[in-house]
Amino acid sequence: MLKLNPDRGDIVRTLGMKILNYTKKGIGVALGIVGIVIVTALAIYLTPLRHYNLISPAMDTMEPKDFYAEYLENPDEYIFVDVRSSSIYQTAHAKGSINIPIENLYDEHYTLPKTGKKIALICTSGRLAAIAYGYLENWGFRNLIHVQGGLQNWAYEDLPLEGNNIEQFNAAALVDEHQ
Repeated sequence: MLKLNPDRGDIVRTLGMKILNYTKKGIGVALGIVGIVIVTALAIYLTPLRHYNLISPAMDTMEPKDFYAEYLENPDEYIFVDVRSSSIYQTAHAKGSINIPIENLYDEHYTLPKTGKKIALICTSGRLAAIAYGYLENWGFRNLIHVQGGLQNWAYEDLPLEGNNIEQFNAAALVDEHQ
């Protein structure tokens, strides 16, 4: 409580001290809140907590027939990437796809667009493309499509293939757990 004193300087000093005390408390509270936010951010980003997903990641998948129909309508809207090794790609691959082997994806991801065109990923069975999907998603790509079932499903649905050994190609021959 303020003590009223006829001395004006005393009132000003008392009011100034009260304001200063409230300001110090306010700054202390604000700094405390900022400190808690910084500690929380550091705890999340500097520990394995940043890799803990509270919500399961979703993958944008398409059946080969549906994807190919959209791709034929608007080929300029897509980059169709086969992530298998070059030698396997040369044997048989989906018509219209380009080859960026998964082992080269680290160097090549800088050349891929993060906006505008959609990037469709395919491999033999879908597993390798799913890994590539997760890797690119980690780099900030949100324009990805996973072709469900890979080239096995592509061939099963009688979609067009290219390559230097298509005559001997069949979906069963493509089974390779790493491609």
